[in-house]
Amino acid sequence: MMARRNRSYPPRSRLLALPLEIRDVIYEFVLEAEWGHSTQGFFVLNRPLPAFFRVNKQTRSEALDVFLLKNHFHVYTSSIGLKWINLLGRDVNRFRFLSLFIDLDLEAWRRCLKALLPLASSYLELRIRKAAASLPDERLDDLLIDAGLYDESRWTNEGRGTHEIIFKQIQ
Repeated sequence: MMARRNRSYPPRSRLLALPLEIRDVIYEFVLEAEWGHSTQGFFVLNRPLPAFFRVNKQTRSEALDVFLLKNHFHVYTSSIGLKWINLLGRDVNRFRFLSLFIDLDLEAWRRCLKALLPLASSYLELRIRKAAASLPDERLDDLLIDAGLYDESRWTNEGRGTHEIIFKQIQ
């Protein structure tokens, strides 16, 4: 009979051994060190996903809660929006405040909204702003209708006729 090998397992993460409240503070410090502090009250999604999210599944989940639920994010190009949707996958539903600055590339924004909205959580506040003054209101409205944002059974909106339209899902 063969003797059993004594398997050695890697030690449990010291970070994960800490209480969640302390880990949340650590996540905030690490994210601030990597992304800086937002003096404007929002972050522009124009850089890669912070490295801290690639440590392990539990760390990613907890750090995403701290990062996405507590902050406002601005997306200035549809390609960046699609990149973040692809990087986050289903975790896109953790965004709480998201502002999209729609430029003249409406087809790209259509793809971005079609990818984002099925994953959006019921607590997302989605702000739509025109980034191009030459974008006619009618073309922007057509985009938002096509995306389903004017579906009154799913979304409410405020600010129509201003520089920003705020959409919230009906719960």
